[in-house]
Amino acid sequence: ETIDKTPIEQNPLLNKIRNNYPTFATFSLIFGIALAFCFYKAEIGINLLIFTIVMVGLLILVMKNLSLPIKKRTWFYYVASLLLGLSSMLTSSGALHFLNIIGMMLLLDLSLLNQFGEEKSYDFLKQLGKMLSLPFSSLAAMGRPFSDTFSNVKTTKLIKSNKVKNVLIGAFLAIPLLLIIVALLSSADIVFGEITASITKFVFSPNIISVTLIITIGFIGCYSIICGGAKKYSIGNEKAREKEDPTIPITTMTLITAVYLVFCTIQVMYLFNNGLFVLPKEFTFAQYARRGFFELLVVTVINIGLMVICTSLFKEHKALKAVLTIMTITTYIMIFSAAYRMLLYTSAYHLTFFRILVFLFLLIDFFVLAGVIISVYNKRFPLFNYCVLITAIFYIGFSFSKPDRLIAKYNFNHMENVDKMDMYYFTNELSYDAAPVIINYFDENTDQIFSYERSDYIDYLNYIIEKQEERGIRDFNLSLKKASDTAKEYILE
Repeated sequence: ETIDKTPIEQNPLLNKIRNNYPTFATFSLIFGIALAFCFYKAEIGINLLIFTIVMVGLLILVMKNLSLPIKKRTWFYYVASLLLGLSSMLTSSGALHFLNIIGMMLLLDLSLLNQFGEEKSYDFLKQLGKMLSLPFSSLAAMGRPFSDTFSNVKTTKLIKSNKVKNVLIGAFLAIPLLLIIVALLSSADIVFGEITASITKFVFSPNIISVTLIITIGFIGCYSIICGGAKKYSIGNEKAREKEDPTIPITTMTLITAVYLVFCTIQVMYLFNNGLFVLPKEFTFAQYARRGFFELLVVTVINIGLMVICTSLFKEHKALKAVLTIMTITTYIMIFSAAYRMLLYTSAYHLTFFRILVFLFLLIDFFVLAGVIISVYNKRFPLFNYCVLITAIFYIGFSFSKPDRLIAKYNFNHMENVDKMDMYYFTNELSYDAAPVIINYFDENTDQIFSYERSDYIDYLNYIIEKQEERGIRDFNLSLKKASDTAKEYILE
């Protein structure tokens, strides 16, 4: 029976969700059960892939019940999310697991916006704003699961029946009496007391309470996200933004670009020429490279943001296009300068996860900047979707590359010897992705392990084996399994 109520909001999708509460409540309940089943007392492994499959399946069912055909771009978001779930099963890197989960949340966020929003939009800032506002829209809808549940229960035939009402009232009144009677009977008879104690311990056990809490949170969260996404539903194209006079950005960008030209000249003279001009005596090239690297990263991001703002908020003008083009060139020089600085620094101090992440960021930065300058000359260029596509492709590739394994290979190939601090870094800072490389290296270079370090190394191998034995089917991780198998082979030798 549908709920005959005046709609709280004039939104066709919200009305459909409200009027078909049992269906969407079931989807939300399945989400909560899957959340508890996959992650309660389990680490990241195949469970994340299974959970992603469940989420994508539920989203497809949600769209079907809302009579919304799934768009091509939405399929891309679904496939990309599944790939990140698969990647999480293949790696044991905690950093990658965290980034993969963030990536999956953003992709599924975008899939909802793509389904509920207009088909074509070229306003980068509006699309970015919608993406960032969806979590807040979902939080604002957190009261909807309670209100819709209450409305649905209140209008059911069972609740309307006087007999059912009387039964519920009687049961409610019996609860305090039952507690007193059971307590007295438990005290009167030891066997009865043990049975009731066992039942009470089971019902109120931490496991039951925790699982129930996770399912409830999952139910509320899923229903709120569906309603929050439905709030973003728009019929037809939105009105184009009124753009302002470009005089202010032309002046501002000209002054900033003039500073960039001076800075980029210094980069060419001192950094790229590698010694043609003499650095201050207190600096080596590696130290010089490290000194301004992060500042350059921030400036490149600021530049891209300024260019997007100029193209989104202000009218077209030849002078503005010319200034933004020059700014693009200087920003590319900064990107190359930052990359070159990091290469110099890496060659001196070797590779880490963060340094690989920086190279990934610079690569994405390079292609995003190309999209930004294209959008300056072509207003119909889908900059937001382009940025999402570039970021997704490169990050998914990075996620499957097992960076900790690459770090171990690179560092072993570029280190003259491995001391105790290096060994600590390899065995404690890197994930199990790197374990086969580490074990094979020390297997071939046993002289690198001194007597006082060998016991720590054996403990490292035994710890890997123990971690694998602790894993169950839900959190099976292929990377940890391979590391454990390699460790077993080494110990048996």
